[in-house]
Amino acid sequence: MAELKSWMTTVVTSSSCRISTYKHSWLKKRQGKRKATLALPRVSYHARYQGVLSHESLRRTINTTFVASREMACQKAKISSLWSDAYLAWVNSWLSVPWNASENTEDAMSVEEMVKFFGEKYLIHLLNTDNLRRIITSFRRRADANELVLGVPSGISVESVQQMSGCLAIKKMTELESLVNSKENEWNPGDIFTAEHLHTAVAELVLLNGDEQPPPDTCLGPMPSLATVQAPDRRPDPNCDTQPSVYHQLYPSNERIKLLSDARYFFAIACAGGLCDDGLARAAAEAGNDILIADYCEAADEKSLAMLQDVKAAAVAFLKMCNLAGVVTDWQFNNHVALAIQFSVLGYYRDHSRSRRPGGVNGSHMTDILAHRYIDLAIYVGVMTASMGTGEQISREQYHLLAGACCYINDIIDVRSDAMRKSRESVILRGIRGNLCKYLDNIISSCLQRAAMAIRSSPVSALVVMGCCNWMLMSSQHKAYELFHGVKERKDGKMCDYVSASDGSYQQLLEVLEEYGSLGENGPSVAKRRADMDLLYHTYRSHPQTHTAWLADSTRSLLNPVSLRRIIDVVHFDWHGDTGDVEYCP
Repeated sequence: MAELKSWMTTVVTSSSCRISTYKHSWLKKRQGKRKATLALPRVSYHARYQGVLSHESLRRTINTTFVASREMACQKAKISSLWSDAYLAWVNSWLSVPWNASENTEDAMSVEEMVKFFGEKYLIHLLNTDNLRRIITSFRRRADANELVLGVPSGISVESVQQMSGCLAIKKMTELESLVNSKENEWNPGDIFTAEHLHTAVAELVLLNGDEQPPPDTCLGPMPSLATVQAPDRRPDPNCDTQPSVYHQLYPSNERIKLLSDARYFFAIACAGGLCDDGLARAAAEAGNDILIADYCEAADEKSLAMLQDVKAAAVAFLKMCNLAGVVTDWQFNNHVALAIQFSVLGYYRDHSRSRRPGGVNGSHMTDILAHRYIDLAIYVGVMTASMGTGEQISREQYHLLAGACCYINDIIDVRSDAMRKSRESVILRGIRGNLCKYLDNIISSCLQRAAMAIRSSPVSALVVMGCCNWMLMSSQHKAYELFHGVKERKDGKMCDYVSASDGSYQQLLEVLEEYGSLGENGPSVAKRRADMDLLYHTYRSHPQTHTAWLADSTRSLLNPVSLRRIIDVVHFDWHGDTGDVEYCP
């Protein structure tokens, strides 16, 4: 039972289906001649009537068609709203039903009986407390009896580093990697995440501090000031962020911690683009709570961490039942399981050398930008919601391209705070070689090019890239607003030219974003306060068309090469504001 509470990751097979009551115009364009879900039914008059239709009979037929269509749309809307209610009721019951609640396996509901409640016809019955209690208790008993196959935390170690350091975090990570990879057939659906990916990621994390590079050159020559790069900390800023009492009404959560809610609403749920019911999107987001625990555990107390674990278990159980009912596909669910297991292994890693490292901007060991970020970036949560919304999936090659784009976006925005905190997990910092100005300029171009390629590759990838930009722009921890307004150009040297501002990379990005629309001046901007955007986004996310337009505008604003340069160019722009609590969620 303890393993079930800790992992709740399930590998099953089921039929494919999805819930979607709306197809956006850009999605319909990409899907060619596939009909929209709510398209009006065609009327074949010649098949229905022999002879010539009278004006009156034609009018009655058309009226009947529209009435039927409207009734169908209303029914779809009711079902869609029920998913949110059903999921919230499920989580509430999951948290209130004791784990030792009496229910023998013999008396428990069968898997087939439980699955029925997740079909549209019976969904309303999930709002009944007695039904929920029995289903949840039965689910736990069936899982304990191995009738629902559960993935378990289950490597290669870099033994020389482990022996020299004696680090328990590295020891635990490498031990779990060996266990997980020895059971690959239990969790690997053969799509996106493999044992080789986990092996590579563990080795990369262990060796991050190797191959230390000398301080880089710049267009201004050697710069001692690069040893003390400054940045604002990750805490919410009362001058820029919405007051907590208002924020948590706009974006409700169980634990009421802004950094966690930011990640859920501005990335994971946003990646659905409003095409997926909020209940299903929220379930997928909260099923990834292990990621939030690993990244932001310092921002939560013991009670909140326990809540995150319990809600994660409830969310995964809910998604499993949706998977068995055909609402969530095998591809969507099984890859979530694989990521959850792999990320949990990497979650043990902590770089205990940071306090002993000298400050500064310089490179170190890096095999590839995705060696560990392929897993550690954890963008699959967004991929899952985007897939549920569009009804599509992506290949491993498309996921690799997408992960590279999101890695550049994330690590560019965080480069100053990562340098200040002496983090070696940033691929931007570890990759520094040669002239720093040319290197950073090339990074911006690579970021824009990869983002455009990923958006062009599939609707799923497009939503995730835009969702990533939305999160970078609107999350308190990334401080895009503060950096954009707060960095000042140095006065002791001429600023060199960045080719990325005029090499056509940004124009390519703008072209692929055209089909997603724009809100104009009402849209998001790196120049706007997060408090103002919180209110606007809460309104615009209520409809798929305005939601995707908002996400596209977030991408246009954040990835403007002029904006990116102010954030990433530590040679010509300095931060002189308050650095706050540097160790807040390091």
